[in-house]
Amino acid sequence: MDGLENTLPTWIPEGASGMAAIVFTDVVSSTNILSAPASDTLNEHQIITLMERDKSQMRSICQSYGGCVVKSTGDGLMICFQSAERAVACAREIQQTLAQQASQLAPEQILLHRIGIHSGDVERINQDLLGSAVNITSRLQSEAPPGGICLSKAIYDSVKSRVSLPIVEGGLRTLKGVSEPMPVYLIPYPRRVFISYRTQEPDATLAQQFHDALEQQGHQAFLAQKDLHLGESWPQRIELELKQADYFLLLLSEQAATSEMVMAEVRSATRLQEAQKRPVILPIRINFPIDSPLNYTLRSYLDPIQQREWTTEKQSPRLIQEVLTLLLEGRIFEARCSKLPALSPSVPAYSLIPQPFADMPVLEIPAGTMDPQSRFYVARDCDTVALETIQQQGVTITIKGPRQVGKSSLLSRINGAAVEVGKRVAFLDFQLFDKSALAEADRFFYQFCAWLTDVLDLEDRLDEYWSSPLGNSQRCTRYLGRYLLKALGMPLVLSMDEVERVFETDFRSDFFSMLRSWHNNRANTPLWKQLDLVLVTSTEPYQLIENLNQSPFNVGQVIQLTDFTPEQVADLNQRHSSPLDKAQIQNLITLLGGHPYLVRKALYLLASQQMAVADLFAKATDDQGPFGDHLRYHLFRLSNKPEQKQGLLQVIQTQTCKDDDVYFRLRGAGLITSREGSTIKPRCQLYARYFENRLTTIEA
Repeated sequence: MDGLENTLPTWIPEGASGMAAIVFTDVVSSTNILSAPASDTLNEHQIITLMERDKSQMRSICQSYGGCVVKSTGDGLMICFQSAERAVACAREIQQTLAQQASQLAPEQILLHRIGIHSGDVERINQDLLGSAVNITSRLQSEAPPGGICLSKAIYDSVKSRVSLPIVEGGLRTLKGVSEPMPVYLIPYPRRVFISYRTQEPDATLAQQFHDALEQQGHQAFLAQKDLHLGESWPQRIELELKQADYFLLLLSEQAATSEMVMAEVRSATRLQEAQKRPVILPIRINFPIDSPLNYTLRSYLDPIQQREWTTEKQSPRLIQEVLTLLLEGRIFEARCSKLPALSPSVPAYSLIPQPFADMPVLEIPAGTMDPQSRFYVARDCDTVALETIQQQGVTITIKGPRQVGKSSLLSRINGAAVEVGKRVAFLDFQLFDKSALAEADRFFYQFCAWLTDVLDLEDRLDEYWSSPLGNSQRCTRYLGRYLLKALGMPLVLSMDEVERVFETDFRSDFFSMLRSWHNNRANTPLWKQLDLVLVTSTEPYQLIENLNQSPFNVGQVIQLTDFTPEQVADLNQRHSSPLDKAQIQNLITLLGGHPYLVRKALYLLASQQMAVADLFAKATDDQGPFGDHLRYHLFRLSNKPEQKQGLLQVIQTQTCKDDDVYFRLRGAGLITSREGSTIKPRCQLYARYFENRLTTIEA
């Protein structure tokens, strides 16, 4: 198997008794693993190979500590040492080595092991060790946390003053075959924890308290303010830490809930969990009740997850202890507190339509989709065009524009206007499709129809229509035309946000040509006039769709959203009680252009007196300044896109971009303007100043 022979302790002769520290290892849930049906990725032979891989590692480490591998127990080993201290040190190195190995492996290649250690008198008979100490140790290993170590009191008393290890009291445990409960002591599996938080109080203090408690128990906690070093490329470091994390501890205050950087971290953690089964997300609301509204995207990520609340420092020790216990046992938050209404389990998190927050204060934190009735919503000429169009029957509307220009807010207004004229709205936000759906056409088209059925609250008849030998587009079309539209019996608006996520797929032409065919069907089939299509995209589709005659983006009413005009910025300033005078408004426009989100952010900070005018301009490009969260979000998103980083630098320095694909992606991200002749510019002066400095530093 692993090429190493079993050995017996030389200090105990054959037929004699002696003291030894006994170590048992075992694979967590090995019986379930081996009895489970063979999967496409691992069969029984491959699982046994993984067990032998880990046992070989254990044998090598054991040998370096002077231990004896007495025998293999199938999926584990029985080891003995003359020294309790060496036994514990060896077990600790085994778990640390396997944990480091696991961070480099695919989820299906990882096995977790439990280790138990006890000392006592053993007898050497027929090339084996026997006695009550051996029996107790074999029972102790099952009490160890997954990836951890369980010590008996005898071992603990021997090593507690001689080794520096994070040992936790495990209380009394009843072991099979042992008459009295035994006290046990646990060494946790060393977890990696990413702590996501905002730097204001009390978030920062609580984050530091969690960090210190986790480190004291042997875990590796990442705290950006503490662990990022001067000159380090923080976007790459954050991406790496998220990928390696076992747990994602989210300290969610009201301010954090509007943070683009926090949103990016939550999105990355969620998608990593889908792909590699980790990190586990642990949300704690900081002075932000469970029933407080979230923007619909963040809610879709967090609503299926149990959450905790923090309202006072007195709760900190209890919450910290709960998290430490979860990490020790490898669990997640269990149901204890109130939750928002549950989503449909069949299509998780898909049926959420953006809703305005109730009881808004006088000032609104700029974040996500706006309430169409908000006093801060700036209606543009294209709003009138869109609202008039949706009142007609059988229309297609495309809303295009860079990121954070107000596309989703306009979509919300269109949806509301459609409902007012008696239409049913099915809102689908494509950023909620997981990676697995976007990687496989069959799964995507099926899930698309399942999601639509769920939103419309109709009976799911997918299996009936999917049994035909037709292609995915034909199945979808038959399902919509022969079932959903007829069963609904009223006009339907299929409202789709962030459809650019499909542009990266191999089936993009099939999907968008299907939508175009639905648009065309209205000319020949009256039933299809019951269907309106509204599509929102921030990426120009023409570079990514091969046949423009099969594109839904160049038919019907096309609305191109642009940044605010100077007059609209002045109007918005007035709605915020005029924190800027005329000259300062011009300075703001010079800095931000008419960027809707950044203009609203600036005016909110000034009107709420969180920042003085002079400080806003002086600290505009600081990482911790008024726009720091927004700027760091973009830098983080660019971290693994070298072509786009180079392209943005080229635009800033030469006002050109040689690569059309890079141009369209930067334009969709809202970082640069549209071409004017051969000239391309950064979207605003703030971007030019910040990204030239940061990207030049990274390149250097």
